[in-house]
Amino acid sequence: MTYFRNILRSIYFVVVLFFETQINFLIGVDWMVISPFFLLIYYISVKSFSNHNIIPLVISGLSYDIFLSENYLGVYSILFLLVAIVSNYIQKRVQSVSYQEFSSFTFGFLIYNTINFLETDFVSFFISSLLINYVIYFFYQRTLGNRVK
Repeated sequence: MTYFRNILRSIYFVVVLFFETQINFLIGVDWMVISPFFLLIYYISVKSFSNHNIIPLVISGLSYDIFLSENYLGVYSILFLLVAIVSNYIQKRVQSVSYQEFSSFTFGFLIYNTINFLETDFVSFFISSLLINYVIYFFYQRTLGNRVK
């Protein structure tokens, strides 16, 4: 049963990752990116982080490296795992700060976009993408909070 659950989660993660690539390709805007896969990683790492999510993250990173990346094999797997671990760590350890969720989201999104760090307009790209993705996450949390308690 555990293998079946890992296979289904892996397929789900890969589909969301390819959906992110397709949606950003169709939008075609250079100054921002919509990242549903980052939102999935962040939500899972903050709300229900467990060892069951490691294999789907590694498989989705490997599939991204194989099909869509020019980097070495395993770079995105490490990147996705780092996003999940850092987001979870900041969310759990920095509980006394009132803006802990935004700081955790910001650091996770910064790690998620380290590949784009060498672009000339990274700051404007990062700020616009961060704000748009945080607004999407905020509204997702708001609708989910009203339905699930």
